[in-house]
Amino acid sequence: MSSVSDQIIEQTLTILKKKPLEGYEIYLEESSHFGVESKEGRVDSLLASRSWGMAIRVLNRKSMGFSYITSSKASLSWEKEFPIDLERIIDEAMASTEEVSPDPCYDFAPDLKSSLPSLPIYDGTLKGISEKVKIEKAMLLEEAARAVDPKRIQKVRKASYQDTLSQRTLINSNGLRFSYPFTLVSASVMAVAEESGESEMGWEFDFSHFFSDLDVEKVGKVAGRKALERLGGRRIPSGLYPVLFRNHVVSELLSLLSHSFLAEQIQKGKSPLKGKLGERYFSPRISIIDDGLHPKGISTSPIDGEGTPTQQTLLVNRGEIVGYLYDRYWANRENLHPPLPSTGNSRRSGIHSPPRLGISNLYIEPGEDSMDQLIKELQRGLVIEEVMGLHTVDPISGEFSLGCEGDWVEKGEKLHPAKSIAIAGNLFKLFQDIVKVGNDLRFFGSVGSPSLLVGELVISGD
Repeated sequence: MSSVSDQIIEQTLTILKKKPLEGYEIYLEESSHFGVESKEGRVDSLLASRSWGMAIRVLNRKSMGFSYITSSKASLSWEKEFPIDLERIIDEAMASTEEVSPDPCYDFAPDLKSSLPSLPIYDGTLKGISEKVKIEKAMLLEEAARAVDPKRIQKVRKASYQDTLSQRTLINSNGLRFSYPFTLVSASVMAVAEESGESEMGWEFDFSHFFSDLDVEKVGKVAGRKALERLGGRRIPSGLYPVLFRNHVVSELLSLLSHSFLAEQIQKGKSPLKGKLGERYFSPRISIIDDGLHPKGISTSPIDGEGTPTQQTLLVNRGEIVGYLYDRYWANRENLHPPLPSTGNSRRSGIHSPPRLGISNLYIEPGEDSMDQLIKELQRGLVIEEVMGLHTVDPISGEFSLGCEGDWVEKGEKLHPAKSIAIAGNLFKLFQDIVKVGNDLRFFGSVGSPSLLVGELVISGD
Protein backbone atom coordinates (compact mmCIF):
# COMPACT_ATOMS: atom_id res chain seq x y z
CA MET A 1 0.00 0.00 0.00
CA SER A 2 1.31 3.44 -0.90
CA SER A 3 2.34 6.01 1.70
CA VAL A 4 -0.42 8.29 0.39
CA SER A 5 -3.00 5.60 1.09
CA ASP A 6 -1.62 5.20 4.60
CA GLN A 7 -2.04 8.94 5.13
CA ILE A 8 -5.59 8.86 3.80
CA ILE A 9 -6.53 5.97 6.08
CA GLU A 10 -5.11 7.64 9.17
CA GLN A 11 -6.86 10.93 8.39
CA THR A 12 -10.13 9.09 7.75
CA LEU A 13 -9.82 7.26 11.06
CA THR A 14 -9.16 10.56 12.86
CA ILE A 15 -12.35 12.06 11.42
CA LEU A 16 -14.47 8.93 12.06
CA LYS A 17 -13.41 8.66 15.69
CA LYS A 18 -14.72 12.17 16.34
CA LYS A 19 -18.18 11.32 14.97
CA PRO A 20 -21.02 10.06 17.22
CA LEU A 21 -21.12 6.61 15.57
CA GLU A 22 -21.81 3.08 16.82
CA GLY A 23 -19.21 1.71 14.41
CA TYR A 24 -17.45 2.19 11.09
CA GLU A 25 -15.60 0.34 8.35
CA ILE A 26 -13.05 1.47 5.74
CA TYR A 27 -12.36 -0.53 2.57
CA LEU A 28 -9.56 0.66 0.30
CA GLU A 29 -8.41 -0.80 -3.01
CA GLU A 30 -5.48 0.23 -5.19
CA SER A 31 -5.27 -1.46 -8.60
CA SER A 32 -3.38 -1.41 -11.84
CA HIS A 33 -4.90 -2.87 -15.01
CA PHE A 34 -3.40 -3.82 -18.37
CA GLY A 35 -5.18 -5.10 -21.46
CA VAL A 36 -4.15 -5.69 -25.06
CA GLU A 37 -5.97 -7.10 -28.07
CA SER A 38 -4.26 -8.52 -31.15
CA LYS A 39 -5.79 -8.39 -34.63
CA GLU A 40 -4.07 -9.75 -37.74
CA GLY A 41 -0.76 -9.87 -35.93
CA ARG A 42 -0.85 -6.25 -34.77
CA VAL A 43 -1.94 -4.44 -31.64
CA ASP A 44 -5.57 -3.48 -32.15
CA SER A 45 -6.14 -1.91 -28.75
CA LEU A 46 -4.10 -1.36 -25.61
CA LEU A 47 -5.13 0.01 -22.25
CA ALA A 48 -3.03 0.53 -19.13
CA SER A 49 -4.64 2.22 -16.15
CA ARG A 50 -4.45 2.68 -12.41
CA SER A 51 -7.34 3.16 -10.04
CA TRP A 52 -7.78 3.97 -6.39
CA GLY A 53 -10.93 3.83 -4.33
CA MET A 54 -12.15 3.93 -0.75
CA ALA A 55 -15.57 2.94 0.56
CA ILE A 56 -16.90 3.76 4.01
CA ARG A 57 -19.74 2.18 5.96
CA VAL A 58 -21.00 3.69 9.21
CA LEU A 59 -23.46 2.40 11.79
CA ASN A 60 -25.55 5.22 13.22
CA ARG A 61 -28.58 4.56 15.46
CA LYS A 62 -28.72 0.98 14.15
CA SER A 63 -28.88 2.15 10.52
CA MET A 64 -26.10 1.39 8.04
CA GLY A 65 -24.81 4.18 5.80
CA PHE A 66 -22.46 3.99 2.83
CA SER A 67 -20.35 6.33 0.71
CA TYR A 68 -17.23 6.13 -1.44
CA ILE A 69 -14.58 8.07 -3.33
CA THR A 70 -12.51 7.03 -6.34
CA SER A 71 -9.65 8.37 -8.43
CA SER A 72 -8.03 7.18 -11.65
CA LYS A 73 -4.99 9.40 -11.22
CA ALA A 74 -1.58 7.74 -11.30
CA SER A 75 -0.59 9.66 -8.19
CA LEU A 76 -2.80 11.18 -5.53
CA SER A 77 -2.28 14.67 -4.19
CA TRP A 78 -2.91 14.24 -0.48
CA GLU A 79 -2.54 17.83 0.63
CA LYS A 80 -4.62 19.42 -2.12
CA GLU A 81 -7.34 16.89 -2.82
CA PHE A 82 -8.35 14.81 0.15
CA PRO A 83 -9.03 16.64 3.45
CA ILE A 84 -12.26 18.18 2.11
CA ASP A 85 -13.32 15.04 0.24
CA LEU A 86 -12.85 12.82 3.29
CA GLU A 87 -15.09 15.01 5.40
CA ARG A 88 -17.65 15.00 2.63
CA ILE A 89 -17.85 11.24 2.08
CA ILE A 90 -18.03 10.57 5.81
CA ASP A 91 -20.86 13.09 6.19
CA GLU A 92 -22.59 11.54 3.15
CA ALA A 93 -22.36 8.08 4.72
CA MET A 94 -23.84 9.44 7.95
CA ALA A 95 -26.59 11.27 6.07
CA SER A 96 -27.54 8.10 4.20
CA THR A 97 -28.40 6.40 7.50
CA GLU A 98 -31.36 8.75 7.76
CA GLU A 99 -32.84 7.25 4.60
CA VAL A 100 -33.10 3.64 5.86
CA SER A 101 -34.94 2.04 8.74
CA PRO A 102 -32.99 0.97 11.84
CA ASP A 103 -32.11 -2.72 11.86
CA PRO A 104 -30.43 -4.46 14.81
CA CYS A 105 -28.99 -7.12 12.49
CA TYR A 106 -26.34 -4.75 11.13
CA ASP A 107 -22.88 -4.98 12.66
CA PHE A 108 -19.19 -5.20 11.76
CA ALA A 109 -16.83 -8.16 11.86
CA PRO A 110 -14.74 -8.72 14.99
CA ASP A 111 -10.95 -8.49 14.95
CA LEU A 112 -9.16 -11.57 13.60
CA LYS A 113 -8.41 -14.02 16.41
CA SER A 114 -5.63 -15.92 14.63
CA SER A 115 -3.36 -15.70 11.60
CA LEU A 116 -4.87 -16.59 8.24
CA PRO A 117 -3.52 -19.13 5.76
CA SER A 118 -1.22 -17.98 2.96
CA LEU A 119 -3.09 -18.34 -0.33
CA PRO A 120 -1.66 -18.63 -3.88
CA ILE A 121 -3.36 -15.49 -5.20
CA TYR A 122 -0.44 -13.09 -5.67
CA ASP A 123 2.25 -13.18 -8.35
CA GLY A 124 5.09 -10.96 -7.22
CA THR A 125 6.73 -11.19 -10.66
CA LEU A 126 3.79 -9.63 -12.53
CA LYS A 127 4.83 -6.08 -11.70
CA GLY A 128 8.19 -6.60 -13.42
CA ILE A 129 6.88 -8.13 -16.67
CA SER A 130 7.17 -5.70 -19.57
CA GLU A 131 4.31 -4.56 -21.78
CA LYS A 132 6.22 -6.01 -24.73
CA VAL A 133 6.02 -9.53 -23.25
CA LYS A 134 2.31 -9.12 -22.53
CA ILE A 135 1.66 -7.92 -26.09
CA GLU A 136 3.48 -10.99 -27.37
CA LYS A 137 1.08 -13.12 -25.32
CA ALA A 138 -1.91 -11.65 -27.16
CA MET A 139 -0.23 -12.13 -30.55
CA LEU A 140 0.69 -15.74 -29.75
CA LEU A 141 -2.91 -16.31 -28.70
CA GLU A 142 -4.19 -15.13 -32.09
CA GLU A 143 -1.51 -17.03 -33.98
CA ALA A 144 -2.27 -20.28 -32.13
CA ALA A 145 -5.96 -20.07 -33.04
CA ARG A 146 -5.20 -19.57 -36.74
CA ALA A 147 -2.54 -22.29 -36.82
CA VAL A 148 -5.08 -25.02 -36.01
CA ASP A 149 -6.23 -24.86 -39.65
CA PRO A 150 -4.95 -21.82 -41.61
CA LYS A 151 -7.22 -22.59 -44.59
CA ARG A 152 -10.48 -22.75 -42.68
CA ILE A 153 -9.65 -20.35 -39.84
CA GLN A 154 -8.84 -17.01 -41.43
CA LYS A 155 -10.64 -14.80 -38.94
CA VAL A 156 -9.77 -14.43 -35.28
CA ARG A 157 -11.64 -11.97 -33.09
CA LYS A 158 -10.99 -10.61 -29.63
CA ALA A 159 -7.57 -12.19 -29.05
CA SER A 160 -7.15 -10.51 -25.69
CA TYR A 161 -4.70 -10.62 -22.78
CA GLN A 162 -5.54 -8.84 -19.50
CA ASP A 163 -4.09 -8.58 -16.02
CA THR A 164 -4.91 -6.90 -12.70
CA LEU A 165 -2.77 -6.25 -9.65
CA SER A 166 -4.56 -5.07 -6.51
CA GLN A 167 -3.90 -4.24 -2.89
CA ARG A 168 -6.98 -4.49 -0.67
CA THR A 169 -7.28 -3.16 2.87
CA LEU A 170 -10.14 -3.48 5.36
CA ILE A 171 -10.29 -1.66 8.71
CA ASN A 172 -13.16 -1.36 11.19
CA SER A 173 -14.00 0.00 14.62
CA ASN A 174 -13.75 -3.46 16.24
CA GLY A 175 -9.98 -3.43 15.79
CA LEU A 176 -9.85 -5.35 12.51
CA ARG A 177 -7.07 -4.20 10.19
CA PHE A 178 -6.06 -6.49 7.36
CA SER A 179 -4.43 -5.97 3.96
CA TYR A 180 -3.54 -8.40 1.20
CA PRO A 181 -2.31 -8.32 -2.44
CA PHE A 182 -4.10 -10.01 -5.34
CA THR A 183 -3.20 -10.68 -8.98
CA LEU A 184 -5.18 -12.11 -11.87
CA VAL A 185 -4.19 -12.73 -15.50
CA SER A 186 -6.53 -13.90 -18.25
CA ALA A 187 -6.73 -14.59 -21.97
CA SER A 188 -9.71 -15.02 -24.30
CA VAL A 189 -10.15 -15.47 -28.04
CA MET A 190 -12.82 -16.20 -30.63
CA ALA A 191 -11.92 -18.12 -33.77
CA VAL A 192 -14.12 -18.23 -36.89
CA ALA A 193 -14.04 -21.34 -39.08
CA GLU A 194 -15.43 -21.18 -42.64
CA GLU A 195 -16.09 -23.94 -45.17
CA SER A 196 -18.44 -24.25 -48.14
CA GLY A 197 -20.28 -21.07 -47.23
CA GLU A 198 -20.77 -22.13 -43.60
CA SER A 199 -19.30 -20.12 -40.76
CA GLU A 200 -18.94 -21.23 -37.11
CA MET A 201 -17.32 -19.67 -34.05
CA GLY A 202 -15.31 -21.16 -31.23
CA TRP A 203 -14.54 -19.22 -28.04
CA GLU A 204 -12.15 -20.09 -25.25
CA PHE A 205 -10.60 -18.37 -22.25
CA ASP A 206 -8.50 -19.13 -19.21
CA PHE A 207 -7.29 -17.34 -16.10
CA SER A 208 -4.73 -17.75 -13.35
CA HIS A 209 -3.32 -15.81 -10.44
CA PHE A 210 0.16 -16.39 -11.92
CA PHE A 211 1.51 -15.11 -15.23
CA SER A 212 3.63 -18.21 -15.88
CA ASP A 213 0.59 -20.50 -15.51
CA LEU A 214 -1.40 -18.83 -18.30
CA ASP A 215 -0.98 -20.97 -21.43
CA VAL A 216 -2.22 -18.70 -24.22
CA GLU A 217 -1.14 -21.13 -26.93
CA LYS A 218 -3.43 -23.78 -25.46
CA VAL A 219 -6.31 -21.28 -25.24
CA GLY A 220 -5.88 -20.35 -28.92
CA LYS A 221 -5.74 -23.99 -30.07
CA VAL A 222 -8.87 -24.93 -28.12
CA ALA A 223 -10.81 -22.00 -29.63
CA GLY A 224 -9.71 -23.05 -33.13
CA ARG A 225 -10.70 -26.66 -32.59
CA LYS A 226 -14.08 -25.66 -31.18
CA ALA A 227 -14.83 -23.60 -34.29
CA LEU A 228 -13.85 -26.44 -36.61
CA GLU A 229 -15.87 -29.00 -34.68
CA ARG A 230 -19.06 -26.98 -35.18
CA LEU A 231 -18.83 -27.16 -39.00
CA GLY A 232 -21.20 -29.56 -40.71
CA GLY A 233 -23.95 -29.34 -38.12
CA ARG A 234 -27.32 -30.99 -38.72
CA ARG A 235 -30.73 -31.10 -37.11
CA ILE A 236 -31.68 -34.09 -34.98
CA PRO A 237 -35.09 -35.68 -34.39
CA SER A 238 -37.14 -34.43 -31.45
CA GLY A 239 -37.46 -36.74 -28.51
CA LEU A 240 -36.55 -37.66 -24.96
CA TYR A 241 -32.82 -38.40 -24.78
CA PRO A 242 -29.99 -38.68 -22.28
CA VAL A 243 -27.88 -35.52 -22.33
CA LEU A 244 -24.23 -34.93 -21.50
CA PHE A 245 -23.55 -31.35 -20.43
CA ARG A 246 -19.96 -30.15 -20.86
CA ASN A 247 -18.34 -28.59 -17.79
CA HIS A 248 -18.61 -24.98 -19.01
CA VAL A 249 -22.33 -25.39 -19.67
CA VAL A 250 -22.92 -26.96 -16.25
CA SER A 251 -21.10 -24.02 -14.68
CA GLU A 252 -23.59 -21.64 -16.29
CA LEU A 253 -26.50 -23.71 -14.97
CA LEU A 254 -24.92 -23.95 -11.51
CA SER A 255 -24.53 -20.17 -11.50
CA LEU A 256 -28.32 -19.91 -11.85
CA LEU A 257 -28.80 -22.46 -9.10
CA SER A 258 -26.37 -20.68 -6.78
CA HIS A 259 -28.88 -18.02 -5.69
CA SER A 260 -31.00 -20.75 -4.09
CA PHE A 261 -28.28 -21.38 -1.51
CA LEU A 262 -28.14 -17.77 -0.31
CA ALA A 263 -29.69 -17.21 3.13
CA GLU A 264 -31.28 -14.03 1.81
CA GLN A 265 -33.32 -15.98 -0.73
CA ILE A 266 -34.11 -18.69 1.83
CA GLN A 267 -35.42 -16.20 4.39
CA LYS A 268 -37.42 -14.28 1.80
CA GLY A 269 -39.08 -17.51 0.61
CA LYS A 270 -37.61 -17.14 -2.88
CA SER A 271 -35.66 -20.39 -2.87
CA PRO A 272 -37.08 -23.90 -3.43
CA LEU A 273 -34.40 -25.10 -1.00
CA LYS A 274 -36.10 -23.44 1.98
CA GLY A 275 -36.85 -26.07 4.63
CA LYS A 276 -34.84 -28.71 2.77
CA LEU A 277 -31.92 -29.05 5.21
CA GLY A 278 -31.25 -32.74 5.78
CA GLU A 279 -33.29 -33.75 2.73
CA ARG A 280 -31.83 -35.59 -0.26
CA TYR A 281 -33.05 -33.09 -2.81
CA PHE A 282 -30.53 -33.64 -5.62
CA SER A 283 -28.95 -36.67 -7.23
CA PRO A 284 -26.81 -38.69 -4.78
CA ARG A 285 -24.08 -38.42 -7.41
CA ILE A 286 -23.35 -34.77 -6.69
CA SER A 287 -21.84 -32.73 -3.87
CA ILE A 288 -21.72 -28.94 -4.08
CA ILE A 289 -19.14 -26.82 -2.25
CA ASP A 290 -18.51 -23.11 -1.83
CA ASP A 291 -14.82 -22.59 -1.12
CA GLY A 292 -13.29 -19.16 -0.62
CA LEU A 293 -9.90 -20.82 -0.08
CA HIS A 294 -9.73 -22.88 -3.29
CA PRO A 295 -6.26 -22.40 -4.89
CA LYS A 296 -7.69 -22.35 -8.42
CA GLY A 297 -10.66 -20.08 -7.73
CA ILE A 298 -11.01 -16.61 -9.18
CA SER A 299 -12.65 -15.34 -5.95
CA THR A 300 -10.14 -16.83 -3.53
CA SER A 301 -9.20 -14.47 -0.68
CA PRO A 302 -8.18 -14.72 2.99
CA ILE A 303 -11.15 -12.61 4.16
CA ASP A 304 -14.55 -11.85 2.69
CA GLY A 305 -15.97 -8.41 1.93
CA GLU A 306 -16.59 -7.50 5.57
CA GLY A 307 -13.53 -9.12 7.15
CA THR A 308 -14.73 -12.61 8.10
CA PRO A 309 -12.15 -15.32 7.33
CA THR A 310 -13.18 -17.26 4.24
CA GLN A 311 -13.81 -20.99 4.47
CA GLN A 312 -14.98 -24.10 2.68
CA THR A 313 -18.73 -24.65 3.10
CA LEU A 314 -20.36 -27.91 2.11
CA LEU A 315 -23.84 -27.18 0.72
CA VAL A 316 -24.85 -30.50 -0.84
CA ASN A 317 -23.44 -33.82 0.34
CA ARG A 318 -24.26 -36.64 -2.08
CA GLY A 319 -27.56 -35.04 -2.91
CA GLU A 320 -28.47 -34.00 0.64
CA ILE A 321 -28.89 -30.29 1.41
CA VAL A 322 -26.56 -29.66 4.37
CA GLY A 323 -25.95 -25.91 4.37
CA TYR A 324 -26.69 -22.40 3.14
CA LEU A 325 -24.48 -19.34 2.65
CA TYR A 326 -24.39 -16.39 5.06
CA ASP A 327 -22.79 -13.02 5.56
CA ARG A 328 -23.03 -11.31 8.96
CA TYR A 329 -26.35 -9.58 8.31
CA TRP A 330 -28.26 -12.64 7.10
CA ALA A 331 -26.71 -14.82 9.81
CA ASN A 332 -27.98 -12.34 12.42
CA ARG A 333 -31.41 -12.36 10.76
CA GLU A 334 -31.86 -16.08 11.57
CA ASN A 335 -32.79 -15.02 15.13
CA LEU A 336 -31.00 -17.96 16.70
CA HIS A 337 -29.29 -17.90 20.10
CA PRO A 338 -26.40 -17.96 19.89
CA PRO A 339 -26.56 -16.37 16.41
CA LEU A 340 -25.32 -18.31 13.39
CA PRO A 341 -21.79 -17.46 12.26
CA SER A 342 -21.17 -15.98 8.83
CA THR A 343 -19.82 -18.49 6.32
CA GLY A 344 -17.52 -15.78 4.94
CA ASN A 345 -19.74 -15.03 1.96
CA SER A 346 -19.88 -11.25 1.95
CA ARG A 347 -18.79 -10.19 -1.53
CA ARG A 348 -17.70 -6.81 -2.92
CA SER A 349 -18.34 -6.03 -6.59
CA GLY A 350 -16.18 -2.93 -6.33
CA ILE A 351 -15.87 0.35 -4.51
CA HIS A 352 -19.17 1.79 -5.75
CA SER A 353 -21.50 -0.43 -3.71
CA PRO A 354 -21.53 -1.96 -0.22
CA PRO A 355 -20.73 -5.65 0.28
CA ARG A 356 -23.56 -8.12 0.01
CA LEU A 357 -24.19 -11.83 0.30
CA GLY A 358 -22.89 -13.96 -2.58
CA ILE A 359 -20.92 -17.05 -3.57
CA SER A 360 -17.13 -17.26 -3.50
CA ASN A 361 -15.86 -20.24 -5.54
CA LEU A 362 -18.88 -22.52 -6.01
CA TYR A 363 -18.34 -25.90 -7.62
CA ILE A 364 -19.52 -29.47 -8.01
CA GLU A 365 -17.10 -32.06 -6.71
CA PRO A 366 -15.57 -34.06 -9.59
CA GLY A 367 -16.24 -37.75 -10.17
CA GLU A 368 -14.07 -40.42 -11.74
CA ASP A 369 -15.29 -40.71 -15.35
CA SER A 370 -13.38 -39.18 -18.26
CA MET A 371 -15.17 -37.46 -21.12
CA ASP A 372 -14.65 -40.51 -23.35
CA GLN A 373 -16.20 -42.75 -20.71
CA LEU A 374 -19.18 -40.41 -20.33
CA ILE A 375 -19.78 -40.38 -24.09
CA LYS A 376 -19.69 -44.19 -24.19
CA GLU A 377 -22.14 -44.26 -21.28
CA LEU A 378 -24.40 -41.82 -23.18
CA GLN A 379 -24.68 -44.31 -26.08
CA ARG A 380 -27.38 -42.42 -28.02
CA GLY A 381 -28.07 -38.82 -27.15
CA LEU A 382 -26.74 -35.28 -27.14
CA VAL A 383 -23.52 -33.70 -25.87
CA ILE A 384 -24.34 -30.04 -25.20
CA GLU A 385 -21.54 -27.58 -25.97
CA GLU A 386 -23.45 -24.30 -25.80
CA VAL A 387 -26.75 -22.97 -24.48
CA MET A 388 -28.45 -19.70 -25.38
CA GLY A 389 -30.99 -17.61 -23.47
CA LEU A 390 -29.99 -18.49 -19.89
CA HIS A 391 -31.34 -15.11 -18.74
CA THR A 392 -34.85 -16.46 -19.46
CA VAL A 393 -34.64 -19.21 -16.83
CA ASP A 394 -36.98 -18.61 -13.89
CA PRO A 395 -34.67 -18.73 -10.82
CA ILE A 396 -37.52 -19.65 -8.47
CA SER A 397 -39.51 -22.25 -10.43
CA GLY A 398 -36.45 -23.40 -12.40
CA GLU A 399 -38.44 -23.84 -15.61
CA PHE A 400 -36.43 -23.37 -18.81
CA SER A 401 -36.51 -23.67 -22.58
CA LEU A 402 -33.13 -22.97 -24.13
CA GLY A 403 -31.57 -23.01 -27.56
CA CYS A 404 -28.43 -25.12 -27.72
CA GLU A 405 -25.75 -26.67 -29.90
CA GLY A 406 -23.64 -29.75 -29.43
CA ASP A 407 -22.82 -33.16 -30.84
CA TRP A 408 -25.09 -36.07 -31.66
CA VAL A 409 -23.86 -39.42 -30.33
CA GLU A 410 -24.72 -42.89 -31.66
CA LYS A 411 -23.36 -46.13 -30.19
CA GLY A 412 -21.10 -44.21 -27.86
CA GLU A 413 -19.38 -42.26 -30.66
CA LYS A 414 -19.80 -38.65 -31.81
CA LEU A 415 -21.59 -38.75 -35.17
CA HIS A 416 -21.98 -35.10 -36.19
CA PRO A 417 -22.54 -31.61 -34.74
CA ALA A 418 -26.14 -30.85 -33.80
CA LYS A 419 -27.58 -27.38 -34.34
CA SER A 420 -30.86 -25.43 -34.30
CA ILE A 421 -32.18 -27.45 -31.37
CA ALA A 422 -33.70 -26.65 -27.99
CA ILE A 423 -33.90 -28.30 -24.59
CA ALA A 424 -36.72 -27.89 -22.08
CA GLY A 425 -37.09 -28.89 -18.48
CA ASN A 426 -36.59 -27.77 -14.91
CA LEU A 427 -33.27 -26.63 -13.46
CA PHE A 428 -33.80 -28.33 -10.09
CA LYS A 429 -35.01 -31.59 -11.64
CA LEU A 430 -32.00 -31.56 -13.98
CA PHE A 431 -29.67 -31.69 -10.95
CA GLN A 432 -31.86 -34.45 -9.51
CA ASP A 433 -31.51 -36.59 -12.64
CA ILE A 434 -27.70 -36.70 -12.83
CA VAL A 435 -26.45 -40.25 -13.35
CA LYS A 436 -22.71 -39.72 -13.94
CA VAL A 437 -20.16 -37.07 -12.92
CA GLY A 438 -17.00 -36.39 -14.92
CA ASN A 439 -13.47 -35.88 -13.64
CA ASP A 440 -12.90 -32.65 -15.60
CA LEU A 441 -13.62 -30.02 -12.92
CA ARG A 442 -12.77 -26.54 -14.16
CA PHE A 443 -13.62 -23.05 -12.92
CA PHE A 444 -15.29 -20.56 -15.24
CA GLY A 445 -15.16 -17.38 -13.21
CA SER A 446 -16.56 -17.93 -9.71
CA VAL A 447 -18.34 -21.15 -10.65
CA GLY A 448 -16.84 -24.48 -11.59
CA SER A 449 -18.02 -27.96 -12.51
CA PRO A 450 -17.12 -31.23 -14.16
CA SER A 451 -19.21 -32.51 -17.06
CA LEU A 452 -22.51 -34.16 -16.06
CA LEU A 453 -24.60 -36.89 -17.65
CA VAL A 454 -28.35 -36.43 -17.17
CA GLY A 455 -30.73 -39.37 -17.52
CA GLU A 456 -33.11 -37.77 -19.99
CA LEU A 457 -34.29 -34.40 -21.24
CA VAL A 458 -36.82 -33.15 -23.76
CA ILE A 459 -35.04 -32.15 -27.00
CA SER A 460 -36.75 -30.27 -29.82
CA GLY A 461 -35.17 -30.76 -33.24
CA ASP A 462 -36.81 -31.66 -36.53
